[in-house]
Amino acid sequence: MQDLMKIVCRTTFTTTLILISSLQSLVAAEITFSKTKLLINSHIYSLEIAKTQDQRQHGLMFRKKLASKNGMVFVYPNSNIHYIWMKNTKIKLTVIWINKGGEVVDIKRLNPCLQNPCKVFGLNYPSKYIIELNHQPHDIKIGDQIRGLDQL
Repeated sequence: MQDLMKIVCRTTFTTTLILISSLQSLVAAEITFSKTKLLINSHIYSLEIAKTQDQRQHGLMFRKKLASKNGMVFVYPNSNIHYIWMKNTKIKLTVIWINKGGEVVDIKRLNPCLQNPCKVFGLNYPSKYIIELNHQPHDIKIGDQIRGLDQL
């Protein structure tokens, strides 16, 4: 009887894991992003645009790689204190906070979150945009101006 219970428990657990994995894939497949190109310090970056709450919440979750000069720009309706986390993000990222005037106000290099709870990252002052890029070095520094964000 104990052996039967172990088999039932193992089967139920395995089925639950498969179901959760399938649901995560479905959610990821349903969220789509438009794309833009931004010129930042003489480099062209190809960025997906996260403008809606669902898009911003999903971000770069579940991505296994991100090519050089590619990433995502998060566009918020208002300049405010905006936070991000690395939940379900499988790659290291360079995260850039930008104010409503297009000025880079902070840059952080973040690692994937491997255990819950995931740490939340933000600033003590407002931003309107956040750009996430792959973790390699970029020619972007605090004080740089990024043009074209207000057109997104």
